[in-house]
Amino acid sequence: QMLARSRPTLVGQCQFSGANKCRALPWTPSRRVAQFRHGVCKAVWDDSMTLFDLKMQLEAALKLEDYSLAAKLRDAIQQKQVDSKLQVEDANMRFYKAFMSGNVQEMEAVWGHGDHIQCIHPASNCIAGREAVMESWKAIMRNIRPRTFKVELEDVRIYATDNNGFLTCTEVINADDSQGRIAATNIFEKQNGRW
Repeated sequence: QMLARSRPTLVGQCQFSGANKCRALPWTPSRRVAQFRHGVCKAVWDDSMTLFDLKMQLEAALKLEDYSLAAKLRDAIQQKQVDSKLQVEDANMRFYKAFMSGNVQEMEAVWGHGDHIQCIHPASNCIAGREAVMESWKAIMRNIRPRTFKVELEDVRIYATDNNGFLTCTEVINADDSQGRIAATNIFEKQNGRW
């Protein structure tokens, strides 16, 4: 789902030789070239470029000692990483909200689709495949009393790329009649544009 479309941002200029082939920045499928005029190409980027593409362009800019372009690329990379981390953090909060609600439909909405989906509950083996994972959550959710089951997170650490991310944390659980702390790792994948 597209929320906004950004305008391309000029990141620098480079000389090209023969067949309009840019020597300064590597060609990638998502690379955009705005203009070729008088031997100068103007490379631009937009939100569809991956971190990998931006990092490749950063390396090329550094090799050419184009530090102004490198600084702009560095800033774009940092912003994209911050955006991905915020999206992973939001997906994690949706997961815990669904967990505390005891609502199976909410839990189904936050889990990805595919045979590669896996879950390891405390003191259990690895459960693989969406269908088996959701069956395990249905069994757990039957025992949750909404409004009395609370999970607070401590020591949250997030790593994210364009399409994958993980979050480690300590879950501080207060379940009315029991309390505890559990270390957790939650892994996220962007599917169809949604974490």
